[in-house]
Amino acid sequence: MPFHKFATLVTGLTLCGASLFGQTYNQQLVRQLDTILKDDQLYRRIKNATPEGDRENMNKQSRLDAANLIKAEKIIARYGYPGKTMVGPNHQSTIFLVIQHNDTETHDKYLPLLTRAAENGELRASSLAILTDRVKIGHGEPQVYGSQMHETPNGVKLYSIIDEANVNKRRAKVGLGPLQQYLKHWNINYKLPVAGKPNPNPSGLYYVRPQQEEHSPITEVGGFQAILSKLKYPEQARAAGITGNVVVELTVGTDGRTKNLSVAKSLGYGCDEEALRVMKEARYTNTSGQESDIRVSLPFPVKH
Repeated sequence: MPFHKFATLVTGLTLCGASLFGQTYNQQLVRQLDTILKDDQLYRRIKNATPEGDRENMNKQSRLDAANLIKAEKIIARYGYPGKTMVGPNHQSTIFLVIQHNDTETHDKYLPLLTRAAENGELRASSLAILTDRVKIGHGEPQVYGSQMHETPNGVKLYSIIDEANVNKRRAKVGLGPLQQYLKHWNINYKLPVAGKPNPNPSGLYYVRPQQEEHSPITEVGGFQAILSKLKYPEQARAAGITGNVVVELTVGTDGRTKNLSVAKSLGYGCDEEALRVMKEARYTNTSGQESDIRVSLPFPVKH
């Protein structure tokens, strides 16, 4: 997942905008978006001295992100995308932030909606560019605008960029500054490549995804479908029309049993408890010779 520690800066760049006088906005919706925005940034603004503190805050933020998505989807169902005309320049990107702070499935679902909003002047082109990069990265493809990075033990790395020599031209078209200037915020000394010449940047500047093993040492007994077959859609979630994914973090022991389960991305309405129940009962084949931490995304409702 893209590096979360630079989300606040991206957010700041996205939300800037002058106030307009004499314009009438949907004040009830603006107040609702105020609350959503506050929750979207609640734990992202907190800096901790320890990695453990960061993880705890991001777990809390993930639960808020899931709750915000439920609110956002209800707003979209009623109003469509609430853009600049409806809620003003300071909140035109609020629902965009909720969407980008959720998973790839959510990005894919709402990319067409946000594309239309940007084309109609209701959302900044720079916001759409950031989501476009996230969609590309989520599908293992090179990004377009260079907005996404990844935290590694060796520091912040830049995801690969398609046609990198022309990235600043694309950034300028959507209102983003030069990439080398943007990356200085993370003390990255970036040089723009020239078409047809060797890339002047060190290879260590870029994040390389670990190669997937042809035969994973950790596999679900009966396959992932065996896990899904045990998943039940809670009645309270059904009644509220709750849909999405619960992400569970867990440890697979050398005996294939699961332990240390926690919810990394919450849906509520009984879905979290059901996901934990199913994963507690799940069994794996673990040939790695050591305990391994994994993440599992479970959909609600599940299509058996």
